[in-house]
Amino acid sequence: MKSESMPEKKPKLETAHRMLLLLECFTDAKPEWGVTELSEELDCYKSVVHRMLSTLEGRGYVTQNPANKKYSLGLKLFELGMVVARGMNLRTLSKPELKTLAEQTGESVLLTVVDGHSGVCIEKFESHESIKSTSQLGKRVPLYGGAPTKLLMAFLPEPEQDEIIAAGLHAFSPFTETDPDTLREALAQIRKQDYSWTFQEVDMGSVGIAFPVRNHENQVVASISVLGPQFRMEDKMEKCHECCRQAAQTISLKLGSKWVYQARGAEV
Repeated sequence: MKSESMPEKKPKLETAHRMLLLLECFTDAKPEWGVTELSEELDCYKSVVHRMLSTLEGRGYVTQNPANKKYSLGLKLFELGMVVARGMNLRTLSKPELKTLAEQTGESVLLTVVDGHSGVCIEKFESHESIKSTSQLGKRVPLYGGAPTKLLMAFLPEPEQDEIIAAGLHAFSPFTETDPDTLREALAQIRKQDYSWTFQEVDMGSVGIAFPVRNHENQVVASISVLGPQFRMEDKMEKCHECCRQAAQTISLKLGSKWVYQARGAEV
């Protein structure tokens, strides 16, 4: 037997539904609405629309333009949107693409972020091959050597790059770039082409490629990379490049970026 109080919930649900429909009317194409316009759009009495707008305005979800009396979305929605953006876990969002990339290439795949003047691997999928290249989770490595971290350094502000260079560039292998001017040229080239290929810069016999992961503001927040021994990577450089590019694009799209990663050979 239905409770007598059940019908009382329906109007409340209808009101909540109407409020959501009202908020969804605001778009880039039409960011401002008047009461009469919304009444016609929602097929709703003007008095009902006015009450909803008054409630939303009181909570900061909409704001009224005093000049034309029309309404637009308020800062409260921006605040909530930022909560959503901050709540997007980079590792969780990236895992499916990292796993696929590792399967496609057969090599180790890393997700790396900047912390101070170091790079830190926060997620990885290792190659199943007996001879492989990889990194430890949570291990701090200098930013100026190796594909994952060198790419991240390339997108740091120049003053931060200068601080890292001033602290000293130490060779990990005979191929580590320790000359400041040569390193700056390499970083500029990485920014221009939007990816980083490195050969034996940290570990002898190891080759890596990395692409940037961008957020909703198109800021570089991480790098995704493929690492492997040179004798295997030489035969699949094009494949690793394209698969890594696609993975970085997909993860960036998940984070709200509209950046377009150019295919190899295309103008950047």
